[in-house]
Amino acid sequence: MPKTYFSPYSPRRRRSARLVLIWVFMFVFIAYMTWYISTRHREQATPYVKDFIHPGTGRAAKEKMEKPRTIIIGISGCSSSGKTTLARLLRDMFPETFILHEDDFYKAESELPIRHGLADWDCPEAISIPDLEAALVHIRDTGTFPPNLDSKEDLNTVGACPAPPSLIAACAAKVATWLSPGHPGSLIFPSSSSSSSHSHNKPKTRICLLDGFLLYSPPHLSRVMALLDVKLFLLASRADAVRRREARDGYVTLEGFWKDPPGYVETIVWPNYVAAHAWLFEGGDVEGGVLDGGVLRREGVLVPPTMSTEGGARGLGGAGVGGWVMMGELERICLGEGRVDGVDGVDGVDGVKEKE
Repeated sequence: MPKTYFSPYSPRRRRSARLVLIWVFMFVFIAYMTWYISTRHREQATPYVKDFIHPGTGRAAKEKMEKPRTIIIGISGCSSSGKTTLARLLRDMFPETFILHEDDFYKAESELPIRHGLADWDCPEAISIPDLEAALVHIRDTGTFPPNLDSKEDLNTVGACPAPPSLIAACAAKVATWLSPGHPGSLIFPSSSSSSSHSHNKPKTRICLLDGFLLYSPPHLSRVMALLDVKLFLLASRADAVRRREARDGYVTLEGFWKDPPGYVETIVWPNYVAAHAWLFEGGDVEGGVLDGGVLRREGVLVPPTMSTEGGARGLGGAGVGGWVMMGELERICLGEGRVDGVDGVDGVDGVKEKE
């Protein structure tokens, strides 16, 4: 068969009409989609275009901005030291705030260790620590409460708040002033109605208050401690802890309801608290109540003034001081400013001793 050679002078082949129609359709379709996306969905498309032209500045940057900035604040201390009372007061004062209870991560009663013939609810082995860590990681990444967690702690009563309504109202007013335009809080929690470019360029801030009797107890809770941005520690004397705990009705559990048997606080609760927190006290003497200032500074644990062994967070100043500390710490974390005077580590804290 003779070879066929192509010549530029030979007559061109006639193109298929079907192929021409396909080309015309594709051109019209691409032109229409370009017009439609650029006019109807310009806001959604712009990040993708920027990301294509300048990788890392478009879609990825927008997703990073949309991701909330989550601040996790631990509130720990002996059982019945006023942690939940304080957490609920602070939740009601600050915007974008929710509570995660360590008690919601208790294991089933059948899995608890037995000490002195009693189920031990106040030790690290009673808590599903991996589940608690996973919940904190979820909160850190999304700024939302874990969707699969059914809180039992919200069903428990904590008793009436001892602070008078007038004091709570005064504390709430101070927080409201801090949040108002022209004050630091307005930069951390910009109003949804604000049209300033500064507020639009800031990620949304959410606060998680982690309320737990056993948060600062390495090595069991070391990873939990690492996930906390702020660590508050509330003190309570042995007499106060016994009196308050014995006054409680009981606790809702996975199986039903738990009521402390007689002598439970002296046999289980207080000894466990002492064993888990002796490292925070001078010479390990929890009963003496002298905190080790060097340890507190190294670990970033704050013991706000007035939350002393005489009244814990249930004292009349607890809500005000708690809000004061939160405002200072939020400014430090979000705005890079110093902490509120008197709560920088251990300054102004009663019962704190600095090692020579």
